[in-house]
Amino acid sequence: MTERIETLVILADGVQVRGLAERRRHGPLAELASWSLKADEHDRHWARTHGGTVNNRMSYGRDNVLEAPPAEAAEKRFLEGVAERLNRSAAAGEFEKLVLMAPPRALGVLRQALKPAVARRVEVTDDHERIKASTEDVRLILRDLRIPER
Repeated sequence: MTERIETLVILADGVQVRGLAERRRHGPLAELASWSLKADEHDRHWARTHGGTVNNRMSYGRDNVLEAPPAEAAEKRFLEGVAERLNRSAAAGEFEKLVLMAPPRALGVLRQALKPAVARRVEVTDDHERIKASTEDVRLILRDLRIPER
């Protein structure tokens, strides 16, 4: 049986995710190996090659047949998979509160893909890339995020 986590801190970008556990509020953060995830390189490889384009011989433009760049689609699929895993973990009662730290686009995808019950568990968010930050740096950032605006 795993020890219950008070707050699960998710650090994400479009390529990888790190999870940190805060067992008690303002306590030390511990790296969770089970939440160390990377995007499938095969998926990202195919995302770099996009479909056809239409060349207009009468103007200077090129019309891309795709609505969004393929790499963005691969990132979105990866982040939606992370959100689905968060939904399952919350349903299993593995954590009480959730903190999301990710760049704006990734944060938006995560928030949109969370179920409403899980979205209510989000304590604070930070729209910066923190994936390479040390656990101590993340702890200090989290402390500052929790300070109410004055």
